[in-house]
Amino acid sequence: MRSLTSNILRTFSTQVPSLIISIVSGIFLTRLLGAEGKGVYAIFYANIEILVMLFAFGADMGIIYFGSNKNISNSKLQGISLYILLISIPFIAFFLFVVDIDFLFPKNYNALFFRFFLFGIFSLQLVNTFFTAFLKTTKSFKYINRISLLNSVFNVSTYSLLFYFQSIGLVEVSIDLIFKVSLIILSLNSLLWLISFFKEVDFIPDLKLSYRLDIFPFYKYIFFVFVSVIINFLNYRFDIWLVSYYEGNSQLGIYALAVNFAMFILLYAKIIGGVMMPYLSEDNDGQRKKYFTTYSRINFASVIIMVIVLAVVGESFLTLLYGKEFSSSAEPFNILLIGMVFTAMSQLFSIMLFSKGKNNIALLANSVGLISTVLFDVLLIPKYGIIGAAIATTISYFILFSVLLQYLLRKEKLKISEIFVIKKKDLIQIFQKD
Repeated sequence: MRSLTSNILRTFSTQVPSLIISIVSGIFLTRLLGAEGKGVYAIFYANIEILVMLFAFGADMGIIYFGSNKNISNSKLQGISLYILLISIPFIAFFLFVVDIDFLFPKNYNALFFRFFLFGIFSLQLVNTFFTAFLKTTKSFKYINRISLLNSVFNVSTYSLLFYFQSIGLVEVSIDLIFKVSLIILSLNSLLWLISFFKEVDFIPDLKLSYRLDIFPFYKYIFFVFVSVIINFLNYRFDIWLVSYYEGNSQLGIYALAVNFAMFILLYAKIIGGVMMPYLSEDNDGQRKKYFTTYSRINFASVIIMVIVLAVVGESFLTLLYGKEFSSSAEPFNILLIGMVFTAMSQLFSIMLFSKGKNNIALLANSVGLISTVLFDVLLIPKYGIIGAAIATTISYFILFSVLLQYLLRKEKLKISEIFVIKKKDLIQIFQKD
């Protein structure tokens, strides 16, 4: 428990400042873009995220899982990763520059520059995904945390300077300029990942892979993870595309701000889940249950406190920080806060299932969640706009949460109190040695 706790605490000590800096950076970026620009930015990055997930094929989770339990050697995992990169990057280049795929781009944003931007960001993020996965297998969280902090500093420094230069009339900031700057920042970020990777990981890729011993078990594990992650992503992002279609980019920008601001709560659960995954993947059921239940209770109590605080001050903060143009983000934000409680817990529930190889259960739960999202989005967004989107999202988060919780209670024999009711020993136990 001590090693896990130390890594979580070190991660928080870095991620909390990173989060604060990211909020400040987001303020400058949002004010530079305006409501419509924020909407276009949200669509581009949602499309990049789905492309990275599709073409990584869930391999990052497979690397963490097999790299932690040592059932496939590190050199074989590196070989698998190289093959994925050598296939995926040229494939995307072909479709972006040879085939006309307008659906990836917002209206009037399909010029060659935007295609180069999408390709550049996709390629760098895909490579970074593998760097991060291998660093997690070695539990090198100090490098992951440092890079996260430095990236936040790069962002806030750049966007605050652009905001200042625009305010004094030195530059006229456009979305083209923002995209160029984003590409430069991510390139610096990728360089840091590369340096950290070679410091911590022995790069000895084995390209002679056995179908029976390497390829089949790897893809057997990640198939359900891959489909589950894609479905889960669509569950989080389907509303963005539908709001854009029915309400336009300006309303999407207002809604995207509400979503992004609420999602800061989810980052808390992702930090815990990301650090826990390699520990839970080690083959020890008793230790796994102890880790999971302890941090599930801590996660739930912490999220409830954050939701209450944000419900009180969130509306004032949104208007104060982002301007009156985004004041109408407050109502969907308050609705989404309720959903954040459910999805923050679902994040940890899914990590527990992935660590036990119960990927089919996570897939089933995420499929139910996606069906709910599509159904309620189609019913509510055309009639109620971004308020309907927030209600639909919250309902679908609750349904996904309920399916995962029922499985843990029935099949894993866990109790409600073990998962949700924080105990005094939790705050003492996590600081004690095993």
